[in-house]
Amino acid sequence: MDLRSFMKRVDELGELLVIEGADWDSEIGAACFLAAKQSPPPGVIFVKVKGYPAGYRIFANPYSNDKRAALTLGLPIEASGLELVRKIRDKISKPVELIPSTMVKSGPVTENVLAGDDVDLFKFPTPKWQPLDGGRYIGTGCTVIAKDLEEGWINVSTQRVQIHDKSTVTVFTEPGRHLDMIRKKYWAKGQSCPAVITCGSHPAFVFVGGMRIPWGVCEYDYLGWFVGESIEVIAGPTTGLPIPSHAEIALEGEMLPPEVESRIEGPFSEWTGHYSPARPEAAFKVRAILHRDDPIILAVLPFLGPEGRSRSPFDMVKEAQVWNMLDMSVPGVKGVCTHREFGGMLVMVISIEQKYAGHAKQVALLALGQMSYFTKFVIIVDDDIDPSNLSQVLWAVGLRSYPEEYDVIRNTLAGNLDPSVSPLKRELGDLTRSGLIILACRPFHWIKDYPIPVVPDPMMEKKIKAKWKDLA
Repeated sequence: MDLRSFMKRVDELGELLVIEGADWDSEIGAACFLAAKQSPPPGVIFVKVKGYPAGYRIFANPYSNDKRAALTLGLPIEASGLELVRKIRDKISKPVELIPSTMVKSGPVTENVLAGDDVDLFKFPTPKWQPLDGGRYIGTGCTVIAKDLEEGWINVSTQRVQIHDKSTVTVFTEPGRHLDMIRKKYWAKGQSCPAVITCGSHPAFVFVGGMRIPWGVCEYDYLGWFVGESIEVIAGPTTGLPIPSHAEIALEGEMLPPEVESRIEGPFSEWTGHYSPARPEAAFKVRAILHRDDPIILAVLPFLGPEGRSRSPFDMVKEAQVWNMLDMSVPGVKGVCTHREFGGMLVMVISIEQKYAGHAKQVALLALGQMSYFTKFVIIVDDDIDPSNLSQVLWAVGLRSYPEEYDVIRNTLAGNLDPSVSPLKRELGDLTRSGLIILACRPFHWIKDYPIPVVPDPMMEKKIKAKWKDLA
């Protein structure tokens, strides 16, 4: 299970765009934006990057449409939209039977091992993705591997990683993430936190690394269950931590306590469509580099422009999780959807068949509780509205909602990446703001008397299309 087999499958689907001779300084990022606007948006492989050996490549936009999102998750590639979310629901609803990783003596990642003065991060064609980024980011489609100091379990998480010099990077992670809690245990004892950063594996590693898996559960074992096979790992020669044997690049080292050494991380062009502010972050000293011959950097850019991407697997999994959670608590949920036009998880649209007075508000409050991280709006619509159809959703908001009944829920969780959190609140460590509930559905107490919406007769439409082909 590696990146190269995934890329081969993307190529077989006719969705791999090859770009030759791009410059690492902003050209690659701009090309990713343009590629993401195509229909369907392809995956992009950058070859012969200016100033680097021809075999050193970058694979970007791995799941910029529903087909490749399904491919990443091992689901039928014909599924899309709400049907794909239903497939994800079916998968994650099954009992989880963890499959432990398998330790092997060696793998492709050990084809080249560099240590000491041979460590040089600039040997890889790491892009500066956007003009105002604070530097070159080797980690956008990476995972960070660390071991809990007290309990001994392995955490594999998705973060972003910036290069500062030939042997120093920074790892940005939000407060409360498992990696943040693990590294602080080492720092509290005056120790550095051993860790490994992989910069090129099957995209499923990035997907699972970004999921909210319970504390104490190793993401390798969860991924093994998800794909149905044990993940092969090697013991890192410097840290002893388990590294995917088929990873393209692995950076072994340690996160120093912030008071020992920090660097200014960012700004970075994040998924919100804004540059996240620069801030101090603990220095990560790279002690060794392992990489395959002709290594490939995996790039999962968080933002590909307002026109530039379908929902990511992260959005779809969150939709499936919320849908499952609602089904365990309330009846009548017909669909859950986010929209890239609204910034992904910032807006959650839920379709319900109203069963009783207060049903819509109950669903909204439950969903906002589950989705509190970054979600600003929860919109509830009737079951005659397709929550994945943004035109229908906006129509319902315009004609079925009552602004005087909108509910503001204060002190919900935001995050460092939320551009609407003020500098003062950031300084105080207050990463909260408000959420808004919009009930864009017919009032239950007179729902039977609500004016009937105009809906074309499907049989007449079929007849007209058969009679006048130009209308089909």
